[in-house]
Amino acid sequence: MSSRDDLQSPTPLAWDSWRETTPTTIEVTFLSGPASCTGIQATVVETTNDITIDLMQGALPGSADCPAVALTSTTTIELGQPRGDRDVIQSAR
Repeated sequence: MSSRDDLQSPTPLAWDSWRETTPTTIEVTFLSGPASCTGIQATVVETTNDITIDLMQGALPGSADCPAVALTSTTTIELGQPRGDRDVIQSAR
């Protein structure tokens, strides 16, 4: 899923895991509804010590009733600097 800024009724979404795909790219895995009606918005804050990745989940504009099913999904996060030895975290929920 790609990050969007037009979600309806967004709510915080905890992610399950992450992996570094390149020195400046992180793939985050989470449970979400079908991509046909559910979207995510990613927020990234980079410091010298860590990288905080937070997700919001919401309905896509114009989406009809969405089936209540949880699917494993991923999103790719592009970093401003290589990850190096910085921790990857999410804000406390």
